[in-house]
Amino acid sequence: MASPQTLLPWLLGGVIGAAGILQGLHWRSSSNTADLAELENQLRIAGEENEMLRRENESLRSLAQGGGELAVPQEFIDRTEKEFGLRFLSSPVVHRLAGEELRGRIMAAIESRYGPAGIDDRQESYKIIGWLRPDDDLLSQLAAVRAVGALAWFDDVTGEGWVTDGFDLKNIPDQAALVRLLARVLLHQHFPPAPAYPGDDAARAREALHQGAAAGSEARFYAMSARTIGFMPMKENAEAVQLLASLSPFLQGLTTFTASEGKGLADTLHVQGNDKFQAAFRSPPQTTRAIFFPGEPAAEPKALELPAVPEEPFLTETAGQLGLRLWLEPLGDIGAASEIAACWKNDRYVLFPDGEASSAVLWDIELETPEAADKLQAAASQLAVAQEKRHLKVTRPSPVRVRFLNTFEAATATALGAE
Repeated sequence: MASPQTLLPWLLGGVIGAAGILQGLHWRSSSNTADLAELENQLRIAGEENEMLRRENESLRSLAQGGGELAVPQEFIDRTEKEFGLRFLSSPVVHRLAGEELRGRIMAAIESRYGPAGIDDRQESYKIIGWLRPDDDLLSQLAAVRAVGALAWFDDVTGEGWVTDGFDLKNIPDQAALVRLLARVLLHQHFPPAPAYPGDDAARAREALHQGAAAGSEARFYAMSARTIGFMPMKENAEAVQLLASLSPFLQGLTTFTASEGKGLADTLHVQGNDKFQAAFRSPPQTTRAIFFPGEPAAEPKALELPAVPEEPFLTETAGQLGLRLWLEPLGDIGAASEIAACWKNDRYVLFPDGEASSAVLWDIELETPEAADKLQAAASQLAVAQEKRHLKVTRPSPVRVRFLNTFEAATATALGAE
């Protein structure tokens, strides 16, 4: 990997290049008004890419000027390798940085993972579907819930770890955080993510397995400390708990998914021995359903066929069983939400332009039985409450499929809501 000093000029050049793109697109828009909508979209993407490069540049500048790297004690490396039956392919890299800079670093990594406009398109989709509240800021909240009060953080884009300036290996909680970090680095080295982004549901499933395994390693370290010296962690991160409670139920659910279902599955695999444990990471779950129901055959659903939308979509994604359950839970009956979501078979949604300055979402959800689809249609109809200047509709394209529409134009809802 190139050094931060080498990468900084590259990124600065990228920022300048993005500015050139903006100027060029402006010239083209003035010479060809017929393509104005497409040019506006390109301008939007170029501007967001420029912002992403700026954040990455700031993070790398911080790294170049920061606190250097943590010298990881050999005993922690040996412990991690023994626990998982694997050896580090290269020495684990753990950087130091100021605690107040961690959030910016996390934001840059999130933007890098989703690509230009990716996080903004998801925020818009999530608000239209109902996962986020009108004033929620997806990027800021995702970063904050990982950064607030954190001693350590794993960057799944680079495969490297980070510890804050308050990190001190004399303290057992700090040692436990390093154990969790090294587990992530080791598993990332042997079972890296696919080069192409697999989609949100598959990415959440993989993250749950990897983060769950690391959390399990941390818990076992605490258990060993309790047996040998009687140490038990006495307090939790109160600031992080308070922040989590302030988030939307959807973001709360995404955050706790790895700590509950992800850790539970990873712990079960770990006690079954290295062969089964490593096999699960070699062929990671492709859906969040595979985390909820690990005993089922692990098959990746085929992309659902959706009706053609009026314009090229900004985003096409899947919510998975986790996304469906978190959509239904605000109705108040968590048991009913889990029962319906357990019948999830497939889903797909698209975010697309609708009107001069607005967007719409079409979301199709396929269930295992018509009876489950009946229950989902009834529940979705409760969620599809009237919104000012929006048109919401729930239809039934097939006996096992439910369609949710939230559009700006009434004609769009009518055209795409045919049953």
